[in-house]
Amino acid sequence: MAKRPRQKLSRIIRNNVIMIGKIARYTPLYFVFMIIEGIVWGLINSAVAIFNYNLLNAVDTGLEFSYAAKIIGGMALFYALAYGFDKLYWCVINPLLRQKLHLRMHEELFVKSRSLDLSCFDDPEFYNDFVWAMNESDTRAIEVIEDTGKLINRIVSSFATFGILFTVDTVIALILFTSSVITVVANLIGNKVSFKHSKESNPLWRKKSYINRVYHLADHAKELRIRHADELLMKEYDDNTEEIIKVDRKYGKKYFLLYGLSWNTLGDISFYAIILYMIYLLASGDMLVGELAASVSVVWSARWMLTDFTERLTKYPKHSLYIEKYLEFMRFEPRIKGGITEIPEFESLELRNVSFSYEFSAHPKYQFHEADHVVAKADGEGKDALRDVNMTIRKGEKIAIVGYNGAGKTTLIKLIMRFYDVSEGEILYNGVNIKEYDPEAYRERIGTVFQDYKIFATSLAENVLGREYSEGDDEQVLSALSAADFDEKLSRLEGGIQTHMTREFDDKGANLSGGESQKVAIARVFAREYPIVVMDEPSSALDPMAEYNLNQSILHKTEDKTVIFISHRLSTTRIADKIYMFDTGRLIEEGSHEELLLADGKYAEMFRLQSQNYRS
Repeated sequence: MAKRPRQKLSRIIRNNVIMIGKIARYTPLYFVFMIIEGIVWGLINSAVAIFNYNLLNAVDTGLEFSYAAKIIGGMALFYALAYGFDKLYWCVINPLLRQKLHLRMHEELFVKSRSLDLSCFDDPEFYNDFVWAMNESDTRAIEVIEDTGKLINRIVSSFATFGILFTVDTVIALILFTSSVITVVANLIGNKVSFKHSKESNPLWRKKSYINRVYHLADHAKELRIRHADELLMKEYDDNTEEIIKVDRKYGKKYFLLYGLSWNTLGDISFYAIILYMIYLLASGDMLVGELAASVSVVWSARWMLTDFTERLTKYPKHSLYIEKYLEFMRFEPRIKGGITEIPEFESLELRNVSFSYEFSAHPKYQFHEADHVVAKADGEGKDALRDVNMTIRKGEKIAIVGYNGAGKTTLIKLIMRFYDVSEGEILYNGVNIKEYDPEAYRERIGTVFQDYKIFATSLAENVLGREYSEGDDEQVLSALSAADFDEKLSRLEGGIQTHMTREFDDKGANLSGGESQKVAIARVFAREYPIVVMDEPSSALDPMAEYNLNQSILHKTEDKTVIFISHRLSTTRIADKIYMFDTGRLIEEGSHEELLLADGKYAEMFRLQSQNYRS
């Protein structure tokens, strides 16, 4: 991995200013209140320093009780009002502003993630960057703005504190200044070490998080109880934890050397050296007892303030490193783009000499790693997932794309949907390359049910609509569910289409069977008018009778639509106008059911093996 270039001061300032600007834009009250809070506490600290110094000094000159009572009373009132504002801000206002900032920044990341090429998700490095950005975005923003507020506090406080300190003795001020310079250096080094620590730990923590999810998500509960995956995961968890411990141990030693032996020791030595020096001044008659007590208080306050100031100041380079990563992620642009947003009525879809490789599709930022590409390997796709495919699909046709697992069927649909761009050849929609169309507008023309569909923890109606339910949607939802042959199950749901899916957030929610869930997923393509409908293994979770009923319902509902069935089960092929047989990424046969049986090729062989399930 290339070494990250050294951060220049201009870059540090720019990155932090960008983040502060984003906060001011998203939550202007957060920005304003943090400045006010910094000024208020700066005034409090200044008042306390001046009050203590003058009061203790006055002891040596003879202090009247009434005068002292007035000073103390005024100080108490001022402190009470300021402290009341502080508690109101931190207990009531700040948590609300934090949540608002969290919402806005994560929404921004969600939108960005959705815009990225699907190829990005094929690489673990993308997940590391995405998780990092997700975890650090609002957290880092909060640290930046709150550190800025504290810096304002310390700057305001320093005018009074260091003004008093220089009137006491210049030597003391110089000792504190020297120790602060060393603090700055130590913290700058420490911030870089901390960033490297986080970068090295992030993939390990992501794996740990994955194992945690496996144990608390219902999707994995059955498999964990009947397989030996539990033993494998526990071993992975142990090994991963050991790796985390190794990383923490390595960086823990560095932290100890930086902070334990250098700054803390030096800070203590410098503080006690100052105390010893002031006792010397007292013994020599150059300082009175009250002045000594006042000076110790000011020095202690100055030391704490200077330490905190330098620590916060030197956090900005660290903030900049994280912000740079976040900005890099937000600047990342997808390669799959287009131009024309007006998509004409569908007439034909043509694939000309189409070839595809997942390695070719990898984005330069997130290069493909074959060993890690679980999705591609699960579908049997390697470097040549598809090779030299030619086919034409016309309006109203019912097409079946068949083949064994790993033949390239699902990859073909991903290309048609333009989740990936072809490595060679072209795909034409009404004779125009689909790259000329806006991807979002183009995909709106295609209703797709993927084999790995998901049911969301929302109402049944919202699962079907893919949006928030509103009054007047009943007919649309009921019609779509009926077309998907879901009527019988719907009649048994107490809440009807408002029944909450899964019991993730509702004890009265419905946990559907695999077949029932599949019907809900299929209903989604009937809830809107799509000229092209793609069914990826639409009946894989159904029994033969339910499969037959669903196929008849699909045919009736899509009578005037173009339908593409993808399957390795051949129950749907006899109703297709044309069948395309794929094998290891190549189109090897095409024709009607009867034509392919007469050809006695791979399709006929596959059909004979399954024929006992489809006898009339």
